[in-house]
Amino acid sequence: MLEELPTERTRLLDNLGRVRREVGPITPELSDAVADRMNIRRGEVHEVVSFYSFLQVPTDAVRVCIGPVCDCLGARNLLAREHERADGAPVIPVECLGHCDIAPVLMRGDRVEPGVTRRTNQGSVLGLHEPDSTEYAAFRDLPASEEIVAELKASGLAGYGGAGFPTGVKWEALAGEPTPRYVIVNADEGEPGTIKDRYVMELRPHLMLEGMLIAMRFAEAREGFIYLREEYATARARLLRALAELRETGLLEDRTIELVIGAGAYICGEETAMLESMEGRRGMPRLKPPFPSQVGYLGRPTLINNVETLAHIPAILARGGEWYAGLGANGATGVRLWSLSGAVREPGCYEAPNGSTLRELIDGYAGGASEEIGAIVPGGAASGILPPDALDVPLTRDTLREWEAGVGSAGVQVFPKRYSPLRLLAETMRFFAEESCQKCTPCRIGNRGMHHLVEELGHGRAVMPRRQAEEWLDAMVQTSICGLGQGAPFPMRNAFRYWPELFAPLGDPEAAAPSG
Repeated sequence: MLEELPTERTRLLDNLGRVRREVGPITPELSDAVADRMNIRRGEVHEVVSFYSFLQVPTDAVRVCIGPVCDCLGARNLLAREHERADGAPVIPVECLGHCDIAPVLMRGDRVEPGVTRRTNQGSVLGLHEPDSTEYAAFRDLPASEEIVAELKASGLAGYGGAGFPTGVKWEALAGEPTPRYVIVNADEGEPGTIKDRYVMELRPHLMLEGMLIAMRFAEAREGFIYLREEYATARARLLRALAELRETGLLEDRTIELVIGAGAYICGEETAMLESMEGRRGMPRLKPPFPSQVGYLGRPTLINNVETLAHIPAILARGGEWYAGLGANGATGVRLWSLSGAVREPGCYEAPNGSTLRELIDGYAGGASEEIGAIVPGGAASGILPPDALDVPLTRDTLREWEAGVGSAGVQVFPKRYSPLRLLAETMRFFAEESCQKCTPCRIGNRGMHHLVEELGHGRAVMPRRQAEEWLDAMVQTSICGLGQGAPFPMRNAFRYWPELFAPLGDPEAAAPSG
């Protein structure tokens, strides 16, 4: 196999992934062999292998998701059962498998169990319930670049990966940079509770590819890449098939689109960490500026968009930005895909207006709550934790700012009253602690410290030193260079605000706290 491996540094992650799949977990000996073949220092390859822990996981391993939604719905019992019935394959708890709609979930090798994707969309723009097509109408009749930017700005479309940066502004910034340029699709959806990109790639892959082709033509890019999270085996197979069909149509012309498979690192959903990963290094975020539109992949201007963001663009160009903007509610513009999971009767992915309320999403789309609601995460782990009082609040950036929360990646997780807010907070902070890339000291130490304090508090063995905690959270927000460290404090501060009885009073670390 070594003789078949490409030697470009940018293929390091692909090479290591192939060796893992076809030979076995990456041992020091295998790491050295790949390093020697690619003429890379052995220590550098060891660094990469140690960063992407999945590279050391056997292909037949059983991975059990213990993220908050799965934890709430019985993941610990599932994990214990799998340990009891293990037939030699290792059983490993993992942070998130991206299948929150069928929680609790596990992967046996590449196979997801229970293995059901619910086709539960009720929308009209993406139309996940409609048959896919390779006609690519919008791509065949594109307007001039200036008109594309104008329509995107009029639509109000923003990055649906969680950052919310205006798409039209991003495209306009790229247009002013010199060629050659690259286009990259961020398909490393790793935020707990967020499953929308998987739905698009499994059910409407051609729609995302049409948006990507539009982006490549706009950017005058000859090379495009899709960075896909490793756990999405079904999406990978359907994307590969859709790409083969695309080549047969001749629409690629002299362009290329390649799939790059990640290795289980949540941080690589951050765009600059993803670039580092694609270039054959550990996925650690870069300082900004410069931004990827200026200095991106291999130092060239690069347009990076989320899967769902691209999937909306064909409809916007076909029917107009103003039409799309008018689909919003409560002062918001446009529509988006909302992932609903947890204590709802029909978990799944639903297309609904921006500005919808949590109650409208839960009752109008997901069949209502299955238990009395105790807490809601409105948009993924970093978006915050809200009490039931927020059920009728429109989900917009401005409105949620008053609640010290955000829309994030629209991953709505509903937790029953029986699930302690302290348990939810502890599991959330554990996720951040495990997934931190460790680059920024306040993030590395702060998340582990917060997780430890909350866990001890939940077991009645400690109190929360609020003043010290607030200082740590301030340091994380102000000095972390990416959204993980900057966003992790939101759930903590929400818990302080909405469940104050669970914590020691501010500045009174000696006060007793309930066990939760």
